[in-house]
Amino acid sequence: MKSLRILLFCILPLAVAAQQDSLRLRRGKAIAIGGTTVGMMGGLWWYLQNTWWAEDARGFRIDFDRDLRYANNLDKMGHYMGGIMTADLYYDAFRWMGMDERKAAWWGFGFGTGLQMAIEIKDGFSPDWGFSISDIVLGTAGSLQPLLRQTSPFFRHTDLKFSYWQRSHKYFNVRSIKPTPFHIDDYLNQTYWVSTNLRYITGNRMEWIPDWLNLSVGWGIDADTWNTDPTDPGTGGKPEFYLAPDIDLVRLFKPRKPFWKSTLHRLNYLKFPMPAIQITPKVKAWGLYY
Repeated sequence: MKSLRILLFCILPLAVAAQQDSLRLRRGKAIAIGGTTVGMMGGLWWYLQNTWWAEDARGFRIDFDRDLRYANNLDKMGHYMGGIMTADLYYDAFRWMGMDERKAAWWGFGFGTGLQMAIEIKDGFSPDWGFSISDIVLGTAGSLQPLLRQTSPFFRHTDLKFSYWQRSHKYFNVRSIKPTPFHIDDYLNQTYWVSTNLRYITGNRMEWIPDWLNLSVGWGIDADTWNTDPTDPGTGGKPEFYLAPDIDLVRLFKPRKPFWKSTLHRLNYLKFPMPAIQITPKVKAWGLYY
């Protein structure tokens, strides 16, 4: 019953939107997006239920304790980015259905927030975590991205990006698990980047700067100082900050067709490997950093 309520919570707004805009929206597109939503939510729920902690679920609770210490809060960037990606996806879907930009952005915000809420409710029954108020706040803030791009020049010229480079196996060693190509909780090897267009930063006074060139600031966790307290696992770790150039793929290739523009926009979630300067906890130059 809990699964059904979560699915209805996320799907019901789609049905309402389709009804309100029935003169403009095509039923086939609404059905396609609704079916995708049901499949996505059902698959996500099944994955969480059967692979994370199916045998150890407990009563619902809110985490007021380790939430703001775990992973030195770098996990909050993951929730923020999750909100951005979900809202972007549904924004494009509702635009495809025929909505205007502002209404599609609002519905993208609703679906981004709904998905984040579903994940957090599920975490509320976890044996190790619990419902996180800060996670849902950050996920909701990320879901505002399509709206902010319409109203703020800064957000139109700025992207949040992600990179994953396994420089350390400490996370896998501490958990006594076999290293995999990617692990969602391996924050030691994750870096989140705020990437802003260089022409925008300079007020368009330097037209010789390529319009696709960005300047990015990265945030990660120092592996040597992470998990040093055995009574509080997964915490600690000094912050690592980086400066690096970056590439905006949409501005670089300037696609005309909506499909390719949307595809490159999705690829822009990933930070392009570039030279970088590490600022903290020690200064270091990287010939290539990802």
